[in-house]
Amino acid sequence: MEVRKALLIFTGNNLKKADIPKFRGYLSKKYPKYDLIHNHLEKGKLRYSYPLIQFKAVNYRPTVVAINEGIDILKEVFLELGEMKIGEKKETVHEKSIILKKEKFGISEEYIDYRFVSPWMALNQENYKKYIKLNRYDQRSFLKHILRENLKTISKGFNYRIPDIEKVKVDGDFRKREVNFKNMKLLCFLGNFMTNFYIPEYLGIGKQVARGFGTVKKYEN
Repeated sequence: MEVRKALLIFTGNNLKKADIPKFRGYLSKKYPKYDLIHNHLEKGKLRYSYPLIQFKAVNYRPTVVAINEGIDILKEVFLELGEMKIGEKKETVHEKSIILKKEKFGISEEYIDYRFVSPWMALNQENYKKYIKLNRYDQRSFLKHILRENLKTISKGFNYRIPDIEKVKVDGDFRKREVNFKNMKLLCFLGNFMTNFYIPEYLGIGKQVARGFGTVKKYEN
């Protein structure tokens, strides 16, 4: 299948990866009626499906990635944005560029190489406890299993049914990266992987993808 994707890049501004949550938080408060931005529903409930609007720092530029119906919101609100606030710092938005395209998603007949350009938050509390008890070889296998499960999660968000999950193959080389998140140190991962699955570039995989974690890009030597 194909998914529609838009990349809105604020080319005249800078953003550190650590400040992505502040960038997202500012826009969530500015546009509270759009639950696809902040993923909060009425009566304190949360929207648990795959985020269709994701906030990134691409080459240190504030970037919003929107998929499918998220593109309509991006066009409606973010294109008019004249300033942004990162923490206590206000900045004027001077330049923006937008890239619209359709990309393949789903099982591929060939293997494609990808790399994480931001830390992949693969582990929750439960599987972290399992991970640390494993030897190095089994830890790698465990991460490959989680990555394949992550692809299932994205597929549900796009209403794509994987014909046979056992035919989805994943291999990768992951290295640990400790990151600060909400005043906690969390174990995340960077590295390269290959899979027979089409993943649109700059989409996030794993936990906290709306805040820029787990962003993937095709790997080119």
